[in-house]
Amino acid sequence: MKKTLLLFLLVVQYSNVFAQKQIDSSYVNYFENTREIPFLHLNKTSFLRGEEIWYKAYIQEQNTQKLHPTTTNLYVSIFNKNGILKDQQLVHITDGTGRGNILIDSTFTGDSYYLKASTKWMKNFEDDNAFYQKIKIVSSNNNNKRTLLSEKDFYEFKLFPEGGHLVSNTLNNIGILVKNDKNQGVKITKGIINDQNNNTVRHFSTNLFGMNSVKLFLKENESYSFHAILENGTELTANLPKPESRGISLIVNSKDLKKVSINVITNNETLKTIAGKQYRVMIHNTRSFKNYPFKLNENHLNHVLLLDKDNFQPGINIVTVFNEEDKPISERLFFVKSEELFQEVNISDTRNRTKDSLDVKLKNLANEDVYISASFLPENSKAYKPKNNIISSFLLKPYIKGDIQSPSKLLGKGYKGQQRDLDLLLLIQGWSKYNWNLIFNSPPKTLFDFENGIDITARINKSLSSKQSILLSSKDNNLVRVIAHNETPYKLENSFIKKNSTLNFGLNSRDNYFKISPALSFTGGKLYEDIDDSEIESERRTELEVSNFKQLKSEFEDLDEVEVKANKKKKEDYKFYGRATMFRRGNLDKRIIASGETVIDFLRSKNYPIGYDAIGAPVILPRGFGKIGSNRGRSAVRMFLDNDEITFSTWIAETTYLDTVKEIFYGRNPGGFGEEIHIFSLSPLEYINKTSRFAHVKAPIGFAAEKEYYNPLYPSFTDDTYQKFGSVFWEPNIHLENNTSKSIKIPANTQEKIQVYIEGISESGKLISKKVILELKK
Repeated sequence: MKKTLLLFLLVVQYSNVFAQKQIDSSYVNYFENTREIPFLHLNKTSFLRGEEIWYKAYIQEQNTQKLHPTTTNLYVSIFNKNGILKDQQLVHITDGTGRGNILIDSTFTGDSYYLKASTKWMKNFEDDNAFYQKIKIVSSNNNNKRTLLSEKDFYEFKLFPEGGHLVSNTLNNIGILVKNDKNQGVKITKGIINDQNNNTVRHFSTNLFGMNSVKLFLKENESYSFHAILENGTELTANLPKPESRGISLIVNSKDLKKVSINVITNNETLKTIAGKQYRVMIHNTRSFKNYPFKLNENHLNHVLLLDKDNFQPGINIVTVFNEEDKPISERLFFVKSEELFQEVNISDTRNRTKDSLDVKLKNLANEDVYISASFLPENSKAYKPKNNIISSFLLKPYIKGDIQSPSKLLGKGYKGQQRDLDLLLLIQGWSKYNWNLIFNSPPKTLFDFENGIDITARINKSLSSKQSILLSSKDNNLVRVIAHNETPYKLENSFIKKNSTLNFGLNSRDNYFKISPALSFTGGKLYEDIDDSEIESERRTELEVSNFKQLKSEFEDLDEVEVKANKKKKEDYKFYGRATMFRRGNLDKRIIASGETVIDFLRSKNYPIGYDAIGAPVILPRGFGKIGSNRGRSAVRMFLDNDEITFSTWIAETTYLDTVKEIFYGRNPGGFGEEIHIFSLSPLEYINKTSRFAHVKAPIGFAAEKEYYNPLYPSFTDDTYQKFGSVFWEPNIHLENNTSKSIKIPANTQEKIQVYIEGISESGKLISKKVILELKK
């Protein structure tokens, strides 16, 4: 009998160990392939038409918590408020960072849009780590939208059982959240919990973020209602779901900076069936995990783990409780704050000022390099309202499903009660975003390759001899390649060509070059994207931001307009074609032109009798006129060059070389008398293209070209529109080496104070996010 019992215990123990190893193995396999986590630092989130969205991209490798060293292709997509894709850019990422810009032009007709940043590799994973940010377009129309609802419709009042379950006849912890229509927490004036007989069980309050938690012993078959009284007298009510008669209640306390306590609590009814069975607490964060097996005996309803936070990695940690069947039954997140997560950068005014500008000094106090970007805005700006900063994007968003309120405060400079506030945020988030069913049964499959640039394939419709090759060059892309005769089709792999850049192709045959235009195809450069409905914000009550400015222009746009008008005018002057049906047309594009051949030589080939007058000027007579004899005076044929008559200056035709001419029309004018000759010359650009021995092809797909920051031409720096929505300066590429400083010059724009928003990361992955006010007039 004893041997049988011992054997049974050994089998059970082995079974438990085997099941645990299976879970551990599944966990490792699921997170083995590293995730990419992008973050965009935008210079603003509200824009005037004519401005550009300027952004710096940072991509973290989740397994190392550092900038991704090898990723190169980041897709930045723009969706309208209906979730329809408007445009997409491909951004070149180098050593984990990149930058770009998007012009808010006249095609942005809506009042709000959504940015999404992601990579092709990210599509291999069910968990969505894409970056999302709503942007607003400030309207010059002051017809504000407003959807009228009752006051109660502006608020949400929600209750969140810790661990995901309520259990009767035991202690439960319940998270509380009250927020308004702007998704901001609301501090209530009074909170009451009533039982089903309307007896007050206890009171509660909320913090500045609209959050709190209360511990309640829930009686079986009892119902409870929560009532929140707002400052304006509005009463909100939320009913607590009916508790389960059997189950586990999880209560985690991590408000202490050094310790975390984990309480697994049950009731007598449940204990009858689980006493002595192997349960387990697993603490994990996608990169590492620890297991804490335990058993509840017949005399204990509570199992307590009191653990040092030093035992866990800084940042988010996930507590998951597994039952005797190794099924996850309860889960909760907590945060370990550490100096290892954050880096400090000092910013100050150097006092080196002029009337129009000032120098700003940035100092790195660390023993490692940092990479930061900085947005400079007017003191009263309302245009900077990012949903997340780099800290919440890298430390919180990859693990939670909901929104993060006030990330810069909860994870910024310390204050009394900060750890408690952060813990409440994680309590109401519930379970992590990682689905255990997927972890156990559906590890990620590599269906999408890891991209590295763009592949271009060039196909030529004829064979090359062994003495021929093709030269591919592009000044825009700093590119020169020689394609051998046996490399057809030719594939240019892992290229970083810019969209709309010029690619030049020339056929080299015995050291002579000729134009050749291969057929091009591209692999990569576009990504099918959509946006999750949960990212589209509800517009229950919307007030448009109003601008006093018309659509802004840049100094470059003014120059472009002059050029466009000039080109239009030139095109309008070219009016000959409408009445040219009775003229013969000499198209010189495909004509083999001998060196030094002129218009006069062309006319001779068309049987025009040509002689010379007493001063040596050409005399041109109608065809069929016969030999030039006594009629040696002015030409009997009227001649025009680019619509200007040169009949009395025919020497011009003798000095006009055919390789500078686009077309020649000749014949009898149906509306006049006699013959006419109309010569049209090549424009400078047409001449360059014609004489070039290379075919020029625009790349329809490629990386967005990086531009230097410029400000549009604001009508005023003192107007309320500029003060609320304008921009002072943007600097995306600030590299500070260890223990060094750097100064950058920014315009003053008549401001007394300037807000500075800094985001960045160090070499080791420490994060930087801060706001500074610079005082310009001291």
